[in-house]
Amino acid sequence: MSLNDEIASFLAEVEARPPASKLEPYAGLIRSLRQRRWTFVQIAVALRERFNISVAPSTIHSFLKVRAGQRATTEMPSPEPSSQSGPPARTAPLRPRYHLDP
Repeated sequence: MSLNDEIASFLAEVEARPPASKLEPYAGLIRSLRQRRWTFVQIAVALRERFNISVAPSTIHSFLKVRAGQRATTEMPSPEPSSQSGPPARTAPLRPRYHLDP
């Protein structure tokens, strides 16, 4: 049996793990509510009242913050270099902060 066959056999035997966060099934809902300018407190109250999910507003914030980085790396294409580059940025000449000469 080759290594690939062993790996395939192993994967067929193991069970999938549950989501790491209890908020994972509600990720789309939470994102939609944030786009509608709901606060984290309002979202926490709605999840508790509507879905019986007890969660702190800070947990919702952390949940979205972690996934925002993941979405940015997986969904956004890398920027392509443009053929036209604008004029170089002008920088102010460096000046000393203090004049120490008498």
